[in-house]
Amino acid sequence: MPNPFFKNNGPVKVSEIIKFLNLNDKNIDQDKQIYDIKDLSSSTDKDITFFHSKKYRDIAKKTKASFCLTTDALKHDLPENCLALIVENVLVSTSKITSIFYPDS
Repeated sequence: MPNPFFKNNGPVKVSEIIKFLNLNDKNIDQDKQIYDIKDLSSSTDKDITFFHSKKYRDIAKKTKASFCLTTDALKHDLPENCLALIVENVLVSTSKITSIFYPDS
């Protein structure tokens, strides 16, 4: 369901997200388009999600997202179809990425 309050400016190339967060992920298809940022349970293969706490481990294992902002300690709980983007602070990085998709929020 589209966000009724803010306009989504997606899609965004993964390369833009990696650059914006100053990451060094060279082994990722950086031309892939990401259409939105969503929570673990509602994300699709066109989305990026975030995983910041082990209490969400069971949900993380079932996520359909293509990419996930997470920590090195939590990346092993993601399914194979979801590539981990390792960041120092998941919630701060999530906020930054949200500003790309929803700059007016």
